[in-house]
Amino acid sequence: MIFDTNIFIYANKRVLSAHELLRNTKNKTISAVTYMEYVPYCRNKKELMAFENLLETFDFKIYEIDKQISWLARQIVKQFALSHSIDMGDALIAATALSHDELLCTSNVKHFLPIDGLKLEIYSPIKKD
Repeated sequence: MIFDTNIFIYANKRVLSAHELLRNTKNKTISAVTYMEYVPYCRNKKELMAFENLLETFDFKIYEIDKQISWLARQIVKQFALSHSIDMGDALIAATALSHDELLCTSNVKHFLPIDGLKLEIYSPIKKD
């Protein structure tokens, strides 16, 4: 399963269900875009190191952007930027999931739901303390 950036943001906000999802899912992947979107959420190098440790500890595979992903993302932006406000990052993440035939886990239904062929796992945060 490929994880959208918002899952990591919830985990960073100490939403236990997000952290459990990241820990308990087998075959965990992210797009290189997710890495690049998440790093600016880190407030310092300690948080960045914690993110990188999480990726390593939970054995995440990172998919790089290639020609096929770039082409798919352009098609997605062309089709959905105006109608659903999908931006470059979300288009690249969706294209990565499509290109690798992966289930995309996200709480961002608005941007991803209309994309044909994209398999979604909708995450709804459950706050537990």
